[in-house]
Amino acid sequence: MSSGPIPTTPPSGFRDFTPEQADARRRAIEAVSRVYREHGFQPVATSAVEDLKVLLGKGGGENEKLIFKLLKRGEALDRAKAGTEELADAGLRFDLTLPLARYYSKYGSTLPHPFKAFNIGPVWRAERAQKGRYREFTQCDVDVIGSDSWGVEVEVISTILKAFDAAGLKGVQVVLNDRHSLLDGLKRAGVAEDALGAACVSLDKLDKMDKDKVLAELGPNGDKIFKTLEGIAATPALLSIRDAVNKLVGRDAVAVYPFLVRGFDYYTTTVFEFRHPSFAGSIGGGGRYDKLTEKFGGPATPACGGSIGFERLMLVLEEQGQALAGHPDAVVTVFSDELRGRSLEVAEALRAKGLTADVFPGAAKLKAQFKYADQKKAAFALVIGPDEAARGVVNLKHLATGDEQALTVDEAVARIAQH
Repeated sequence: MSSGPIPTTPPSGFRDFTPEQADARRRAIEAVSRVYREHGFQPVATSAVEDLKVLLGKGGGENEKLIFKLLKRGEALDRAKAGTEELADAGLRFDLTLPLARYYSKYGSTLPHPFKAFNIGPVWRAERAQKGRYREFTQCDVDVIGSDSWGVEVEVISTILKAFDAAGLKGVQVVLNDRHSLLDGLKRAGVAEDALGAACVSLDKLDKMDKDKVLAELGPNGDKIFKTLEGIAATPALLSIRDAVNKLVGRDAVAVYPFLVRGFDYYTTTVFEFRHPSFAGSIGGGGRYDKLTEKFGGPATPACGGSIGFERLMLVLEEQGQALAGHPDAVVTVFSDELRGRSLEVAEALRAKGLTADVFPGAAKLKAQFKYADQKKAAFALVIGPDEAARGVVNLKHLATGDEQALTVDEAVARIAQH
């Protein structure tokens, strides 16, 4: 082991967040959660760690190669080291859909049917870190399990679009496709059965790579593949989903796109992605996965879900100056230890009126406490010295202008609330 200093930065692909960043993320998650709840989705939470049998061979596609595996423990690890057994028996989840399918397979009999769920939490993939792509990231999922109606896609897509709006990102667009139509088109274009996967991998790069490069990857059949897919008529279900979502959100947000793939093998028919002109690539996606619960020994159960790529959402919001953090409305200073109780009482009075108030957590001169209030980006500071305490007032200082007023607590509350 190196004898150098212990690093203070997280490993590549992992991040720390400043108070402002953490608060902006919290506010965005609260906005998304509120929309999900308003549309009848119930919160669930699944384990961050899954058995490797769950994570491997269940339709995760390329992501199965990116699992953060966890070593066995104790005697089990010793036996694995001494023999040819796998050293790991568990791993960190790489998405929230697979754990939900496991969860539903275990608890489905106790849940409403169909079941509308939302899950917001971190997932992990051991991939190369780059802009908008990290090894630990948050997903915001909504899913409906137990209905094969195209109305489920409508509800999932429209709910996520409204969640983007609530988080502050306007103008999100959706591209929509059908996996059956895509695969049939590839076969008609002459793609052999054993080459379908490779062709899909190449087509999946269209939002990140020039068309000419994708054509080159597809080989001699590239032009024919494009012409064939372009000539495929959208299924009635896709057209119904498109028209219904556009009507619900009041704009042309959804378009059928015959080249859309989506990388997960568990998708069966409908697939969709959320895109925004400020970001090259998708900022969310999803689709229908009608056979995933079969992997856990249960009957085939129709299901559809979608996810917001939360890190990409926050990246776009930050670049647009929309990722705003909350700050206390006021910092209540502490003039002396004898008057600390009065400062705490005044702060509680502000909070009772729906304001956010911070009490300086220590002992320092007023100049240092005003600096603290500035660092917290509070709008006001309140001073309660012996004179103010005797008169039953507070000295309210507007930190941006330096203006000060002696007010009753109720007057100070009204003044802060007005600001």
